[in-house]
Amino acid sequence: KHTKYSMSIKKNYKIKPDKLEKFISTVYEKCKLSKKHASIVAKGLVRADVRGVWSHGVVRAPIYCQRILKKVANPKPKIKIKKIQKNILHVDGNNGLGFITSSVAMNECVKVAKKYGVGIAGIYNSNHFGMAANYLEIATKNNCIAWVFTASSPALPPHGAMAAHFGTAPFAFGSPTGNKNKPFILDMACSAVARGKLKFAAKSGKKIPFGLALDKFGKPTNDGAKAFEGIMLPFGGMKGAGISWMMDIIGGIFTGANHSGNVKNQFGNNFSGPANVGHFMICLKADLFQNKNQFLKKMEYGIKKVKKLKLAKNFKEILHPGEPEYRKEQMIKKQGIILSEDIVKDLNELGDSVGVKSPF
Repeated sequence: KHTKYSMSIKKNYKIKPDKLEKFISTVYEKCKLSKKHASIVAKGLVRADVRGVWSHGVVRAPIYCQRILKKVANPKPKIKIKKIQKNILHVDGNNGLGFITSSVAMNECVKVAKKYGVGIAGIYNSNHFGMAANYLEIATKNNCIAWVFTASSPALPPHGAMAAHFGTAPFAFGSPTGNKNKPFILDMACSAVARGKLKFAAKSGKKIPFGLALDKFGKPTNDGAKAFEGIMLPFGGMKGAGISWMMDIIGGIFTGANHSGNVKNQFGNNFSGPANVGHFMICLKADLFQNKNQFLKKMEYGIKKVKKLKLAKNFKEILHPGEPEYRKEQMIKKQGIILSEDIVKDLNELGDSVGVKSPF
């Protein structure tokens, strides 16, 4: 016999990554993306869930589809690459999804970095690119070190202001290590919490901890909906705020994309036109100054030395950036991705809207 409480308990669903990826890819093909581009988007979204970064995973699949269907993002971009120098690229994304423009740009960066030691790409006329680690992994798998920057829509206040103006754009850095499958990946938002988590909390009616955001009137809130519509707080006070301003300069002003609070919010209902998001990438050959084996041995030495340090209270071990995600991946490969009932409901509705049978 069901009680009122038991009826309110929500179910979780388990699915294999390849099965989920196939479904998402088919959905994007129905949204008029080429098979190749649909696969890039699907891989990028599912990869986030595999690494445990669910805020940038398939929970966002409907958002990008909606922008395509509303004709403010281009499903068939003709991406143009202009060589400023032999190893410096300016990429016009033609309003394509950020997954596609950024994957193309990073792969080109890797090519020129392997040839000249350094590859740089500035991207404009793009859209939100999901998890920055996706592009860092392209570099690290090719024995390259990389930095990824991006501009994003207003969410954070500059230090001293009480209005959302700069984005939560990630500061992202990747390096190969002695284990090709376990690179050093630092991918962190400038905000105290990922904006995608606030979006999900807003939709599901969940509470959030105080200290992450303010409502639109500038008052502290633990209401997910009020937080998402309000002002997110930067991590580390003025330090996080300063980094978000730097991201706007590098990802927006420098690349020729929108900036200074003019990037359109891709997670609200702003379908007034293209977002014109900008991204910036730097890629270096890891063996630029020494041979590959020397670099990787030194990376492993550095990691092992850190792991032997005296542990802080309540810690059992020290992990390098990217290692927790690697462990999550190993677990998910065995048990599958676990999705909440709310996410599955959205994916079912997305599949129905484009005529694709849901795997759930």
